[in-house]
Amino acid sequence: MTTPVYTPTGLPYPITIDELIPDIGSNINKGDRLFAYKFWYMVEIAQSPDDNDPADSTTQDNSKKKSIRESIEFVESPFEGTLMSWNVDVGDEIVKPGISICDIKRPCNHDVVYNGLCTICGKEVDENEINALNGGAPPGDLQPNLAVVSHMDSNLKISKREATNLDTELVTRLQHDKKLILVVDLDQTVIHCGVDPTIGEWKNDPKNPNYETLKDVRQFSLDEEPILPFMYMGEKKPPMRKCWYYVKVRPGLKEFFNKLAPMFEMYIYTMATRAYALEIAKIIDPNGDLFGDRILSRDENGSLTQKSLERLFPTDQSMVIIIDDRGDVWNWSDNLIKVIPYNFFLGVGDINSNFLPKQQTTMLQLGRRSRENKPKQIESLDKNDISTDSESDEVEAEKSDKLLDDIMDTEKQLKEKINEEVKRQEAQLNKNVATKEEQNQQASNQAKEEWTKKLQYSASVEVQQKNRPLATLQSHLHDQRLLVDDDDELYYLKDTLAMIHDKYYSLLKDHPEEANIKKIMPELKSKVFQDCHFVFSGLIPLNTNIQKADIVMWTNVFGAETTTDIDEYTTHVITKTPGTYKARLAVAFNPDIKVVHPDWIFECLISWKKVDEKPYKLIVEQPVGDQELQDYKDKLEKLEEKREEEEELVLLKRSKLDSEESNNMAGNLFGSGTSWLDEDEEDIPDDEDEDESGDDDEANTTVLDDVDSAQIDNKRPLLMLDGLTKTTDPSLKKLKTEDDPSNKENESDESDLDEELLNMLDS
Repeated sequence: MTTPVYTPTGLPYPITIDELIPDIGSNINKGDRLFAYKFWYMVEIAQSPDDNDPADSTTQDNSKKKSIRESIEFVESPFEGTLMSWNVDVGDEIVKPGISICDIKRPCNHDVVYNGLCTICGKEVDENEINALNGGAPPGDLQPNLAVVSHMDSNLKISKREATNLDTELVTRLQHDKKLILVVDLDQTVIHCGVDPTIGEWKNDPKNPNYETLKDVRQFSLDEEPILPFMYMGEKKPPMRKCWYYVKVRPGLKEFFNKLAPMFEMYIYTMATRAYALEIAKIIDPNGDLFGDRILSRDENGSLTQKSLERLFPTDQSMVIIIDDRGDVWNWSDNLIKVIPYNFFLGVGDINSNFLPKQQTTMLQLGRRSRENKPKQIESLDKNDISTDSESDEVEAEKSDKLLDDIMDTEKQLKEKINEEVKRQEAQLNKNVATKEEQNQQASNQAKEEWTKKLQYSASVEVQQKNRPLATLQSHLHDQRLLVDDDDELYYLKDTLAMIHDKYYSLLKDHPEEANIKKIMPELKSKVFQDCHFVFSGLIPLNTNIQKADIVMWTNVFGAETTTDIDEYTTHVITKTPGTYKARLAVAFNPDIKVVHPDWIFECLISWKKVDEKPYKLIVEQPVGDQELQDYKDKLEKLEEKREEEEELVLLKRSKLDSEESNNMAGNLFGSGTSWLDEDEEDIPDDEDEDESGDDDEANTTVLDDVDSAQIDNKRPLLMLDGLTKTTDPSLKKLKTEDDPSNKENESDESDLDEELLNMLDS
């Protein structure tokens, strides 16, 4: 078995092979010269003052003579072995790293490495060797040759070859047993955990209205290290502190595991600590029959913000299904089933979410209302015919919505107090220690980030313990029960997983090449909201790029398309109240547009089928007037015309760039991989939610504020921007927002339309 040697990064490409040094069959030591290469560079030639006219300084500055110089350098072998073949020849030009130069047969392939030492031959395996095996790219740029696959020790790594062999063996074994793999998240997926002491008090108080609901809540304590100042060098550390955790298991979990255990081999993957994960595993899998030691925690993950299937299955994920309440941490993997977050302890959220990317708090993150309070079928009822029961249901629905508002306010206040506590603790910890400048010089960014995350976690625990969010919410309800245990997500999910399992093995029997979870699940999902075009009203904060909103990415996976405003293709307006402007506009714009409560979306998402909208339809009592509707249609028509002009303008700019500067711009314009469309949006405060009062002020806002760049299709003519990247070319210097001072300094005489377009591109 030979190992290829690739051209490394950092060479002055393009280079030309000048000499192949060792002969085929030669024994090579690590560090021996493999080949010589030539490259060229430009230098300025020193000149005497007499060479130019002293009176013309401009000519002197611009007429400096330059010369092209040739240089020869060498590339050394990254490891020892016998040279088996050359894959290049003298005179070949190489323009990028990662090109195979030769093949070397090594005495040991270092397939298993622990703590930097090969477990087979005992030799040290350094980063340079791993880099060379990785196609010439730095670790992290490509899939590494050595992959971490141990669930308990991140120091144990195996090679791609060994990982492929292990994955092949795993697939063979699973297919023989007719099983798939299920990767299970913990917090807000199968359990909900809080540290509010109120939970323990209520649990031990039979007179409390929440007593019955809390009977099966489990509790455990962990000794946790106090957060020390960053780069703390003191000898004496403060004592450990004890923290009590209260755990509520998601309803139906036992039945869920009982049904799926014969069909799936299960893994836990959590961003909590390993100690926490082991305690939760004792609760949900007391005998260790389901997960065994297949537990991957934050301590072994290698990332504080993202999860990756390659961490467990480096080469083959074709039999893996993930269940998690967060889609962003998986980059919305094709293997993912996102579940509705389990929020039993209201106002608490996920205590381990400090280690994850931040999310905006919206109604949609709270999932469905109580199934007992879901809207009744009211499409065909006249207002005067609504029964007393229906009126009672509406009152209950209003109470439910009011409670959701209180929950959101409580979570928002909790986050604000956490941020204040983080600042206070950070200032206290850094008092009388090294300055921040000194700290930054001493520590890596990763270490600083990890310390900050731990500080945020510590602050969130302390704030929850001191502020008691549950007690605050209970005070709004007096003697009524706050905590309701009516979640039914797992009852649907177990059937969905069983269906996917049967689909996989049916394909494996008849069409084995199509038996791949990464293909099966996206195909099944895309049919749920096929041909549905959504507009959300009063649910997503204003000025948010809706294509980055969690609920939009989630529904897009299931086949929906979402825009900011109503047009001829809109099929559904999603809102929790029928009084918003968009809801009133929808009824007047097209009577076939369905105005539905967001519970309809969640019902479809958990059942993987488009359910009937009638029970979720909302009555819109005051549609917009005829003149208001006509004004909207006129704006819509003008905007459509402007979009067509914008598209033509962008295409013209791209054509001009391609034709005039194709050679020079290729590296700068298309090489960076940084698209305007990929820029992060500014943080939008959670309280800037869309006005839900139904006032006519919303009618005067700009129609279709956002450029829905993610929805370019034949039906909606939008800007064609794929692949276009930032550049310093003068013709594109106006691609900045109006608020950017540099934009005002570089204003040109381009048309107002052009200026508006370019500002929209960067928004």
